[in-house]
Amino acid sequence: YPHLHWMPLDYLSIPATSVDVERTFSQGRLLLSHICNRLCVQSTWALLHLGIWSKMGYVKDKDVK
Repeated sequence: YPHLHWMPLDYLSIPATSVDVERTFSQGRLLLSHICNRLCVQSTWALLHLGIWSKMGYVKDKDVK
């Protein structure tokens, strides 16, 4: 289970303010624009979480490339 340790970070983390939630919705709106409207749910979820994990330092840019 190589990815099991990420699940608590997703399901047990609660935003401290509504600003984080609003920012996530804004990122989702950009991600699901008219240009990228054919992304599946799993791809959208993965891209949003990858961005969050990158900002938190869990994922490095060199790991993604």
